[in-house]
Amino acid sequence: MGDLIRHNSSGDRAVVRRSSRRVREIQERGELDLATMINNGRQAEARAMIRRRLVEDGMTDVADVGQLARDLSGGDQFIAALLLPIVQEFSRTTARDIRDFDRWF
Repeated sequence: MGDLIRHNSSGDRAVVRRSSRRVREIQERGELDLATMINNGRQAEARAMIRRRLVEDGMTDVADVGQLARDLSGGDQFIAALLLPIVQEFSRTTARDIRDFDRWF
């Protein structure tokens, strides 16, 4: 593109590029891209914090359920054998929930 030549008030010639609109568009696009990256970073950080909390709470819950099963069985192998599948299913479900966490976002 050619340059436009304009005269300022003192009579000097100043060159104004026609591409100033393109420069503005590029700057605006860059600002939008930067804002998008910042937003995506914040979302990723929030997901990571929630996942960490979910993992910590899930591990505590699994340990609590296991301890409760031990306490309820009172050393009785028959009752322990009945409670074991419940504890195992709870552990599997908790692990699956943690693995599937990102699918909901």
